[in-house]
Amino acid sequence: MRVAGGRRLKRGALSSPASSCLHDRLPGGPRRRADGRAPGRRAFVWRLLAALACVGVLALAMVPASAVGMRRGGRTAPLYDRTFKCDRLERLPEPPELVVLGGSRAQRFEPSQIERRTGLPAFNFAVQNSRPEDAYAIARYLFGRAPDVKLRCIWAVQVTTLGDTPLHPGLLAEERLARFLPADLVAAQRAAGARVAAHEVRWSDEYSPRGALFRNGYDRVEARGVGLDEVMQDYLARMLPKAAAPSPHEQRRSKHYFEKTLRLFNLHGVAPVLVIMPYHPEALAAFRAVGWQHKLDGLNAYLRGLRGRYIFRLLDYTEIGSFGGSARGFYDGAHVKRTNARRIVKQIVADVPGAFR
Repeated sequence: MRVAGGRRLKRGALSSPASSCLHDRLPGGPRRRADGRAPGRRAFVWRLLAALACVGVLALAMVPASAVGMRRGGRTAPLYDRTFKCDRLERLPEPPELVVLGGSRAQRFEPSQIERRTGLPAFNFAVQNSRPEDAYAIARYLFGRAPDVKLRCIWAVQVTTLGDTPLHPGLLAEERLARFLPADLVAAQRAAGARVAAHEVRWSDEYSPRGALFRNGYDRVEARGVGLDEVMQDYLARMLPKAAAPSPHEQRRSKHYFEKTLRLFNLHGVAPVLVIMPYHPEALAAFRAVGWQHKLDGLNAYLRGLRGRYIFRLLDYTEIGSFGGSARGFYDGAHVKRTNARRIVKQIVADVPGAFR
């Protein structure tokens, strides 16, 4: 059985109401009432209810550690990663001094490794389908909770970071973040009810106390014996048409919030480190073959054009050679495993050590 922190308890070490129920067995025969008569139907019903309650408590005790505390206000679903990570952060004894922002491709960055290399307690606030609106709201939330902390930042970006897509329902639902966006924008997005790929946090997903993702659906697919070659075929079938097509979204709103986020960190004396995330070499070659490179060039040109107005560090790790990565260190064409995530973090600290002082 897993408990908080990923430790396992030995048999017999479980201490809970459920274990008490299981250990307190009734004597062999039916108990007698004070008047000498055997207990009636009512007593039987009460015993049955008590036994069911014990089973329920035991079931809860066996939930993976990552799911502890996932209920909020009596609700269990939907639970999006924005809310999950706000909850995790608020359990920390002290506020972080470094935050990881970005999408699902940055969720494997380990705060423990970051702290070993920088000396800064970190938190991974990367969330699924992150957009600049998410990053801005998260930064406001963090600075609001600890205004005197110099919060350094690693912000993982990609070509699709900039795009006026519908806001993620997890951002719209989480008031601790949505309150930092204009009320009319939030109301309009809620009213539109646009369908966005939005996966809930699953009870079988595993996270560290500081937000790093340890295990999710990618790991479960791999555990079933599905190889990277097979996964890559499916990935390219889905993503190549998107790589070849022009962006269907404008970028006005997303660029506005991207720059607001940079300005916010600069006002707090911080130069964020922007990291363009890598692709598997096979996926990158396939994307470039259909003309995707001009999208990456456009992102780089936009970021370079911001240098006169904002202070930040820019690292382009599109190719795995830029950080000593491995082609086997991917779950698919874009999502890195822990091995590549660690190499990326190591290279970040080596390339821009001054960003973490």
